[in-house]
Amino acid sequence: MPATDRLRPWPLALLALLVLALVGGAVLAVVLAGGDQQVIGIVVSIGTAIFTPLVTAAGAALWRRRHWQGIDQDAALDAAADDLARAVRRQWEAAVADRQLLGPIPVRWEWSSGSVSGQVDDAVGRGGLAHGRFAPLPGTAPATADTVRAGGLPELFAVYAGIASGRTTVLGGPGAGKSAAAILTVLEALVHRAALAPAERAAVPVPVLVTPQGWDPEREPLDAWLAARIASDFRFLRAPKYGPDVARRLVEERRVALFLDGFDELAAPVRPAALEALDAQATGRLVLFSRTGEYAEAVRRFRLRGAATLELRPVPSTVATDYLARWQLAEPPPEWRRLLDRLGAEPASPLAQALSSPLTVTLLRDTFPEPAELDELLAPDRFATPGEVEDHLLDRVLPAAYRRRPGKPPGRYDLDQARRWLVFLAVAMDRDGTRDLAWWRVHRWAAAVVRVVATTLLGALTAAATTAVIARFTEDFGERDTIDSGPAAVIGLFLGLAIGLAIERRESPVGGLTGTSGHRFNLGMALVAGIAAWIATVLTVGPTIGAVGLVVAIGAALAAGAATGFVSQTGVPPSGPGLPPQSGAAGTLRAGLTLGLPAGFATGVPIGLFTGIPVGLSDGAPAGLVTGIVIGATFILAFGLVDGFSAASLDVAAPLDPVSAWRQDGRRSLAVGGVFGLAVGVAAGVTDAMAMARHDPLYVAVGVGLVTGVAVGVATTIAAALTVSSTWRTTLAFLQLRVRGDGPARGMTFLEDAHRRSVLRVVGSVYQFRHARLQDRLAQNGRP
Repeated sequence: MPATDRLRPWPLALLALLVLALVGGAVLAVVLAGGDQQVIGIVVSIGTAIFTPLVTAAGAALWRRRHWQGIDQDAALDAAADDLARAVRRQWEAAVADRQLLGPIPVRWEWSSGSVSGQVDDAVGRGGLAHGRFAPLPGTAPATADTVRAGGLPELFAVYAGIASGRTTVLGGPGAGKSAAAILTVLEALVHRAALAPAERAAVPVPVLVTPQGWDPEREPLDAWLAARIASDFRFLRAPKYGPDVARRLVEERRVALFLDGFDELAAPVRPAALEALDAQATGRLVLFSRTGEYAEAVRRFRLRGAATLELRPVPSTVATDYLARWQLAEPPPEWRRLLDRLGAEPASPLAQALSSPLTVTLLRDTFPEPAELDELLAPDRFATPGEVEDHLLDRVLPAAYRRRPGKPPGRYDLDQARRWLVFLAVAMDRDGTRDLAWWRVHRWAAAVVRVVATTLLGALTAAATTAVIARFTEDFGERDTIDSGPAAVIGLFLGLAIGLAIERRESPVGGLTGTSGHRFNLGMALVAGIAAWIATVLTVGPTIGAVGLVVAIGAALAAGAATGFVSQTGVPPSGPGLPPQSGAAGTLRAGLTLGLPAGFATGVPIGLFTGIPVGLSDGAPAGLVTGIVIGATFILAFGLVDGFSAASLDVAAPLDPVSAWRQDGRRSLAVGGVFGLAVGVAAGVTDAMAMARHDPLYVAVGVGLVTGVAVGVATTIAAALTVSSTWRTTLAFLQLRVRGDGPARGMTFLEDAHRRSVLRVVGSVYQFRHARLQDRLAQNGRP
């Protein structure tokens, strides 16, 4: 799509006529009101409430249209695909190191001979189902009936790249190495893509490896779910330089390939519907990984037509023995030598048979830091079945991870604590039917009433402390009435209860106030702006025009909320498609404010009008002008910064791991709380100062306003930050688990420590147990 900056004149003319009509109507209404200040205030409020969102929406639409017309959409899509490929590669290269896959076990696969597979001819394009759907990727050869019969991990990429149907299914038992195969194939595809010339690279989709967690195939189309998942996992794609809805365009134009790992993790009743949706809706390349048994159950009702169905084979005893030998010194310790000799001499023993899966091979490799302990595996009749060997090795994971290191101080957690807490997590996750340990969902495992009570009491304490501070520092200033701490605490109780209930009712995936698209209405920022506008207007004009102030405040909330929702995070920086890199605190501040100015003005201008006009009609034009400018400018700055930094934080180089997500949520909560605190604090301070100025010297009025503004601002910051925070709710949940003995008080520290000890692994912003079988084993041990 070529770039163009041409903008037709008729939208601008329509916008101008709209502005003139609304302004003329407001002026006529004021004249007809006959000087009644309350009527004028109401009329102006209603007119502005209608006028501001309409003009803002029209202006934002023109702004966006002009900006998007200035972007070469094809070039932007190419850039988005290349940046996504680099981000995905960084993500899974880190996972390879984390999971010790740099020297993988040489697992092999073959065409599945069971009832789950279709016809080879359909997969390679010689049958009627898949002929001609997908050409081989540039630089690869077409898959043939011979090349899909059998192979190793390197050949798995060749099947993916050359299969005519564009569909591959990789099956295997528990611990067969499916996830490792998925990661290594994705990386091989990305390495291949990066080596191509730009023109060829554009024809190669970016492989995106995800699990099906959160997908309801009966309610959400595959493309919509995948686009939302990509936009959530790779937030940098919301940056303005890529144009609107780039994640959706990447999916719709087949610029991404779906690697779906863990199909078997879907609930059994959902799997057939998921398979039906994949068959009917997957238009791009698809590679599905699943346990064999669960997939076989699903294909009884629906099948993935044309898919090359491959099954990972057991690891031969000789391959497992050679692999373990390569991990030793040139001359293995005697204990390892005895074990390797036994495996070679008795390939039919339970121990040798257990090593037929990559899981048990890696467990044997990693869970015997002291070679002397290996002899327990060689005791006669120690194991009757391969399953007993696997269970024994799984039971050794925690002792090996939490053992005392010679010459080092004791770790933060001992083995008994870690085992008790990890067993609880495994049981809870098993009960929820999930493999993902998301910290923002931990609150589900502890009673909500305790957190609501804690937040309620905090609200009462904050309100009482705020009024006490105001009374203590302003009681000697002139004629002044202040609310006592007792009544304030009662009000705080109700506010705290409301906040506590709101927190518990909110589902809080990681993310900010902004949506996933640059051109949709931003409900999060609209609500924040609307509520802040209502509070500030009530505080400012309520003492001036009485009960009518509530009507004015409602108009301010509607105007500011609608206007801000239309322009917030449009991804349209004033200087064009992108901003130059900024360095230092000052540069970062400038960049953030520049990006957020549209939202700042959308919020600040209507609030300035709503507070300034009623005060001006009541107390004179100078008072109204000062009130409107001060409060309006405060909101412009506050909302401009919070919206701008939401845009400026989109960083292609920053993976959102669990710890980063935790910290980001904390920063976001403080930012939102700061906006509320600043805006409401200024409104309260200005209102109090103006009221005092009627009968006290200016320095007294300024002092009282300053104390009131700071105290109310701090209290509002706390309330607003808690309302939008997931870390607060999770922190309280961790404390509840600690009281019960089911977890530590500093839960995130424990989880990250378990990750460093290779008990947990990181997948995006969630933790998982190192192996699904480890979670199953711990959950089994934790059941009564």
